[in-house]
Amino acid sequence: MLKDKLLAAHHTAVCVNDFERARDFYTGFLGFELEGEMDHRSEPALGEVVGLPGATVRWAMLRHGGYRVELFKYYTPDGDKQARRQCDFGYSHMAFEVEDVDAVYEQATRAGYETVSSPRVMRKGRTKVFYLMEPEGAITEFIQFMNPAA
Repeated sequence: MLKDKLLAAHHTAVCVNDFERARDFYTGFLGFELEGEMDHRSEPALGEVVGLPGATVRWAMLRHGGYRVELFKYYTPDGDKQARRQCDFGYSHMAFEVEDVDAVYEQATRAGYETVSSPRVMRKGRTKVFYLMEPEGAITEFIQFMNPAA
């Protein structure tokens, strides 16, 4: 079993079409810091690791506390450019815990970001959440735990 070998969650990777707009969303709106960035990254090991020999990408690692988001824009090979729906196979969204989900919702809508709904109380009053559509349609969830002691 791996539970004894896993140290911590490190990052989530997001593939984007408009690299600058995505980077600005994470750094400007969410407050991530840029740890590293490379354009036209194409070392052979990258293609081997991602299973796409010859891949060339624009890449960045963004950090918020101990968590990171890794951005990829693939120059080659060309991939599907459509946003995924929450019911489509595979990973569907990432979530961030916040202190006041209503305040985050107000800030997001003032900044012009589209949301799926306004904040909703769920799990019999334990959480309050909303989904925000990132600039290219990927989903970020913001969740507030209403009674952390329970």
